[in-house]
Amino acid sequence: MAYEKNYAKHYDLFNKEKDYGFEARFLKDIMIRFDKNTDGLKILNLGCGTGMHDRKLVDLGFKVTGMDQSAEMIEIAKQKVPEANYIVGDMSDFDLNEKFDVVICMFSSLGYLAEQDKVNGFFESVSKHLVEEGLLILDVWNGLGVVKDPPAIREKIVEDGNLKIVRTSYPNLDVQNFVNNVRFEIKVYENDKLVDEYEEHHKVRFFLPLEIKQYMEDVGINMLHEAPSYNLDETLNDEHWNMILIGSHFG
Repeated sequence: MAYEKNYAKHYDLFNKEKDYGFEARFLKDIMIRFDKNTDGLKILNLGCGTGMHDRKLVDLGFKVTGMDQSAEMIEIAKQKVPEANYIVGDMSDFDLNEKFDVVICMFSSLGYLAEQDKVNGFFESVSKHLVEEGLLILDVWNGLGVVKDPPAIREKIVEDGNLKIVRTSYPNLDVQNFVNNVRFEIKVYENDKLVDEYEEHHKVRFFLPLEIKQYMEDVGINMLHEAPSYNLDETLNDEHWNMILIGSHFG
């Protein structure tokens, strides 16, 4: 099970080097490039996690609703971004009775819908919640890059005062099903003494650009642009692990 209580608590520390402010400004630049007046736009962030993107988006003047299946993550997000609206929910099957100018799904969150029926449900639900010409912005793993440069065992160490956390990831790539099964071993130290250890198991799907294009078209969304993550002017290829895909709702 992904994002249990302990992992949710340590999530921001694991990602403290991630520049959420830059990524929020990048999202705003996408909206401007594709002819959106960004004043007061309503954004739905699917797989919002602990609200780090939301904090920056609200600061830029957007009205944000965040959804995540992890109640622990949502509780952290509510404390961090009280101006936003938060929902514990399944992004593969939801009905908020509301439409949005932009739907985003960042940090490979879509990949946590590994089963095909859930992927289909995601795009169907998104289509129902976008205004006409509303944008869908996806940040996902690029299957071309993942297969060319498979994931390896990695260790990450993060520290905060007397706290040190060591996370070791053990990937198991299933190319046939386009899934990476990752086992995380996490050890928590305080003053160099081991005080906790636990495991997390994440099943993360990767995608092909043409595959995403077809999913979009099936629900009335035109693919507008594909690029490596956070560089709209570069050509996407198998050297890139992450990709940004942008679509516009036409019906």
